[in-house]
Formats: sequence, C-alpha cells, structure tokens
Amino acid sequence: MNNATSAPFPPGATGQRWLFHALLAFGALATVAATLIGNGNIAVAAAPALGLAAIGVVLISPMRLPLFVLVLLCLGLDATAEGTWDSPLAPIGRLLVHNLAKTIEGANLPFQLFAAAFVFLILLHAYRRLSGSRIDSLAYRGVAKPLSLALMCSLLAVFAEFANGVVHGGDMQMAKIQIQCFVLTMMLAYLMSVSLRGIQDYKVLGRLVLAAACSKAIMAIYVYKVVFPTLPRHEEVATIHGDSMLFTTAAIMLISRFYEQPIRRNAFMCVAFLPLIFYAMLANNRRTAWVAIAASIIALYIISHRSRLKRFITQTLVLSVPVILGYIAVGWNSQARIFAPIKTFRSVGDGQVDPSTLYRDLENFNLIQMLKEHIFIGSGFGHPYKIVVVMPDISFFSEWRFMPHNSVLGLWAFTGWLGFTGLSTAVVAGVYFAARAYRAAQTPIERTVAFTAIAAIVIYWVQCWADIGFSERTGIFLVGPAIAIGARMVVSTGAWNSVREPAN
Repeated sequence: MNNATSAPFPPGATGQRWLFHALLAFGALATVAATLIGNGNIAVAAAPALGLAAIGVVLISPMRLPLFVLVLLCLGLDATAEGTWDSPLAPIGRLLVHNLAKTIEGANLPFQLFAAAFVFLILLHAYRRLSGSRIDSLAYRGVAKPLSLALMCSLLAVFAEFANGVVHGGDMQMAKIQIQCFVLTMMLAYLMSVSLRGIQDYKVLGRLVLAAACSKAIMAIYVYKVVFPTLPRHEEVATIHGDSMLFTTAAIMLISRFYEQPIRRNAFMCVAFLPLIFYAMLANNRRTAWVAIAASIIALYIISHRSRLKRFITQTLVLSVPVILGYIAVGWNSQARIFAPIKTFRSVGDGQVDPSTLYRDLENFNLIQMLKEHIFIGSGFGHPYKIVVVMPDISFFSEWRFMPHNSVLGLWAFTGWLGFTGLSTAVVAGVYFAARAYRAAQTPIERTVAFTAIAAIVIYWVQCWADIGFSERTGIFLVGPAIAIGARMVVSTGAWNSVREPAN
C-alpha cells in the first residue's frame, strides 16, 4: 500500500494541527489574563477568544474570503466621529479603519486593524506556498508576471522618497501619513492577485462594492434629510469625501453592465440602484463625483467596441450638438436650477465662480513652484510645500501643507518626475492590463469587469487631482482589487499569452 495515500493526515496537516493546539493553549491563557485584567468584564474576557476564533477561521479558509469581508466592512461601514452622524455600527468601523492607538485606550499601536490583517494574510500566503498547501491553488496561476515587478517598483519609489524626505529633515510622522494608504493599496493588489480565482470572484467583488455603496448611500440620504435640518447650518458633506469614489464606481459598474449587454435584467439593476446612488451623490455634495462619472463614461465610449447602442448614442449626440451648445450658452451665467449642471462643471475650473476652486488654484501655483526647485527626485515625503502665494487659512486641518487637495501635483512636488514615474508604475500597469483584457474579452460580463477595473482607477485619479485622493482609504479597496483584476484578466482572456484560460 502506498504510504502517502494511507497516511491519516495529508502533507502539511501535522503542522496545522500543532498550530491549532498552540492557538488553543494561548487562547486559554489569554482569556484568563483578560478576565483578571478586566475585573470580570465579559467583553474584555471574551475578546481574546473571539479574536483567536477569527484567526482560526481565517487559517482554514481560502484567503479570498477574509479579503471579501474586509472589502465589505471597510467600504460599507462608517466610523465614529468622521461625519455629522454616526450609525449604530460606527464603532466597528472605527476599530477597523482608525489607528488602534486612538480606538483602544492605552494601546500604543500606531496602525489600523485592517492593515494588521493585510500583513497577517501576506504571512499566511507565504506559509501556504512554502508548505505546499493547495487551499488557494486555483488562484496561484493566471497572473501577468510583470505585476509583481510593477508593484515592487511602486513600493521602492515610495520608500525611497520616504527616506529622501526623512534624511533631509522631514517629519517622519507626516511622511507615514502621506504614504500609508498607497502602501496598503499595493499590498491589497498583491493579496487579491494571489487570491481571486476568476470571473465568479469578480462578480462577488462587484456585488460587495454595490452593497457597500447602497449602505453608504442610505446613510448619506438619512443625514441629508433627517440630520441636516436639525443643525444651525448644513454641513458640507453627508459622509466622508472618499465615498465619492465608492458611489461613482458602483454607478459606472451598473452603467457599463447595461451598455455591454442591454437586456431587461441589466436595465432593472440600473433602475433599481442608480437613483439611490445618484441621490446620495447629491446629498454628499461633492463636485468631484460628477466629474468622475463624466470621465468614466467618456472612457467607456472611447474604449468600447462598435455596437448598435454605440451608434445610436453617437447619432443622438451629433444631432444634439446645437441644443447642448445653446444650453451651455444660455446657462453659463444663469443661477436658475435648470442650469445647475453648468454651474457645477464651471465651478470645477473657474476660480472666479467658486472660492474653493480659487483656493486650489493658489495651492497648485505653490506646488508648481516647489516642483521647480526639486524637479527630478522632489523634496521627499515629510516636507511641507512652500507658501509662495498666500492662501486662505485652513490651519484647522493640521496636515494641510503635507496633503494638498491636488494629490497629483503634490506628488510631483514631493517626489519629482522620477519618483512620480516609479510610484505610478503599478497603477498604470493595472490600466494597461485591464485595457488589453477588455479588447480581448469575448463575453459582456468579461468586458464589464475589465472596464470597471479601468473606471475605478480613472475615478481614483480624478479624486487625486481634485480632493486629496492619495490619502483616501476608500481608494485602497477599489484600486487594489482593480489592479489585481486587470493583471489576472489579461491572462484569462488570452490577451497576454495568446492562450485563453478555461473558465474556473
């Protein structure tokens, strides 16, 4: 008899059994210690057991499952004290996304819980690969090989500019704040690239993004309709600024699904969810969201294949040119509500119309002057941008000179042309992979997934250009998966190696 087949445990099971025994013993000791420290408080006593139980579940689960949970929770939950109103689940969101030093009294832990989860999952992935575990084996193949090089290039550029700034007298804490979201985005991109199996997992991710968008949309509308009227004056936004990226990504996903396959089911999805999402965008009062929608729709029109729907849209637009030009001409200086879209888009680029735009113009001028002084490698992270032209005072935002509204110009100023090129390598590669996958895709769902990955990155760069998008945590959970999906789909569609992979 073959000894391998008759063994009571498969290869690697003994190590796993030892690990679970160790967790059990540690959990028992930690529970006793927590009971004593907490003076019998049930919540404190149960915390170690619940935490170790969660770790145990993760250890026996495919890695994509905890990643799905993190995406849903970190996108769909609000966090305490981030906005005008806190939902009942806001304490959970705060525990997940804020530094533990701020959420757990007396804890000197300067990192977020979800960031610790990323590190744990990377170590778990390494352990599974080295031990020959096959729990994630379907996900180990089918990734464009240059992805790892692109991720490494971006991370090296970020850490090099971090060192450049700190060595030359920069503030290390501010430098950490500047780069942490981008580093976590690259980590999630890698984790997704080695965890997702194929189109069925992309569908799950799409549903999670839509569910999170609907959750935040309901919150935004509640704040707008119920909370705002009770305040002395209306707050500027109903939820966090980063939710603009979530709303627009979910909306574009629905629009592109119908565009690629205009059938009744997809039309119903648009009718069911788009009004909710668009109303939430109105309630959240961010002009950037509408610019991102417009940019994504233009990108879809440019990249998409010829179809009857595209011909119909083209003909309608051509015939509508006189009406559109007349609408713009009449509404350019009008305050009537019917011309509100003209006012919104004009305010984005005209500082004479909107004080916020004027502030950004002055800020951009200062950033360009700083770039001129450090044109190739920048000043490094941790240095504030210089004030050449005096701007309105926003010192209530302590990081204002380290996190300018225009993250793109800010990154050029802090990292120079060379640093910015290295830093953006992974994001550009993600768009390139997804675009090739889109052109090679043979089914509407494949094209929808590939374009949604492109749109998520387009929306991210719009947010970076307009509103501190580089440091928005929402981008972590949209751009990271988008990069990974592009790198996987370019292989599965045959666009990379000319051999189309069978569906999993």
